[in-house]
Amino acid sequence: MKKLILAILFISIGAFSYGQYVPKGKTSKAETALTQGKLDIAKAEIDEAFKIDAKGKVSGSAKNWYLKGRVYKAIYLDDSTDYKNLAGEEALDIAMESFNKVKSMEKESSSYVIFSDQEISILYGTIFNNGANAYQEGNYNEAYEGFMKVLKIYPKDTTALLYGGVAAQQADMIDEALACYQQLADNGDANVDTYKTMIYLYRTEKEDMESVLKVVTQGIEKFPENNELIQEKITTLILMERVDEAKSELEEAINSDPTNPLYYYFLGYLYDLQEDPENAVVQYEKAIELNPEYYEANYNLGVVHYNMGRDIKSELNNLSLDEYRKQEADYTARANVHFERALPYFEKAVEIKPDEEIQLLETLEGVYLLLNMKDKADALEEKIKALTGG
Repeated sequence: MKKLILAILFISIGAFSYGQYVPKGKTSKAETALTQGKLDIAKAEIDEAFKIDAKGKVSGSAKNWYLKGRVYKAIYLDDSTDYKNLAGEEALDIAMESFNKVKSMEKESSSYVIFSDQEISILYGTIFNNGANAYQEGNYNEAYEGFMKVLKIYPKDTTALLYGGVAAQQADMIDEALACYQQLADNGDANVDTYKTMIYLYRTEKEDMESVLKVVTQGIEKFPENNELIQEKITTLILMERVDEAKSELEEAINSDPTNPLYYYFLGYLYDLQEDPENAVVQYEKAIELNPEYYEANYNLGVVHYNMGRDIKSELNNLSLDEYRKQEADYTARANVHFERALPYFEKAVEIKPDEEIQLLETLEGVYLLLNMKDKADALEEKIKALTGG
C-alpha cells in the first residue's frame, strides 16, 4: 500500500500560558492564531465566536464552520505536549461535525465544500496510515483503534472495516473482529473470504453454530452460486444434527447442479448418520462416478462396506459355540462379500493419498488379512513400518 505522506507546518512563536489570554470571540483572530500555530488561542477564539453564534449575534457561515473544523483538525493532529490535551479525542468529532456542517450548507461546487473535502481527506489519510503503521509494527490493538477512528470520517469505509477486523482478529479481539466483518456484510461489501472468516470464528472461537448458520445463509443470499458457502451450510446443518434441513438443502442443490459430486457425497454422509448403509452406498457411488478421484467418497464407501462385513462377523461371534461351528463358513462368506467390495475403494483412497493416514493403511492391511491376501498384507506392513519408523 502506498502511504500518504502529510506534512503540516506550524510556525511557533513563543510559549503560551493558559488562563492569561481572554478570548474576544473573533473568527479573524482564530484564523491568525491558527496560521501562527497558536492552537490554544485559535481554539479559545473559535469557541467564543460560536458561543456568540448561538445567541444570534454572529451568523454561523460556511466559512466559520470551515475554520472551526480546521482548528480542531490541527489540534487533533498536533503531537506537541503543549496542545495535545486541548480537546482530546473529541477534537476529531468536532472537526468532522464542522466540515460536514459546511457540506450540508453549501453546494458541492462551493469552494468551502471543496476545501472541507480536502481537509477530510488529510484526516483520513493520516489516521489510516497511523493504523497501518501500527499494524506493520505488530501493535494490533493500536491498529484496530486507529482503523475505528477512520470510521468517524467515513462510517462505511470498506478498507478500514476490513483492516480493523483483521487487526482485531490478530489481537484476539474476536467480538470486535466479528463486528467489523458483520458491518461489511450488512453494508453489502463482504466478499466470500470475509464470510468464510466469520464462519470460522463463530465455529471455532465462539462455538456458536446458530450464528454460523445465520452468517452462511446471509452469504448464500449474496453469492447464491458459491459452492463453498453451500457446502458450509450443509456441513453446519449436519453438525447441528438438523438432518431433514440438510437433506432439503442437498436436494435443492442437486436439482440446481446434478453433476456436482460434493452433494451426493454429503447425502451419503447423511444416510451414514442415520445408519442407512444401503442408501449411503448409492450416494457415495454416484459421487465417485462423477469424480473417481474423490478421496473422501472412496474412503467412506470403503468404510460402509467394511462395517457391514464387520457387523456380520460380530453376529457370528455372538453365536453359541455349536452354532458358530455350523454357520462359520456361511457368515464368513457373507462378510467377505463386503470386505471384497470395500477393498477397491480403500486401495483407491491410498492411491489418491498414499501417505495420508496410517489408520487407512492399517485398515487396508486388515482387509488383506481377512481375505487371505498375505503377500499384499506383508508388503503394506513394511510400508507402515517405514512411515512410522517402527
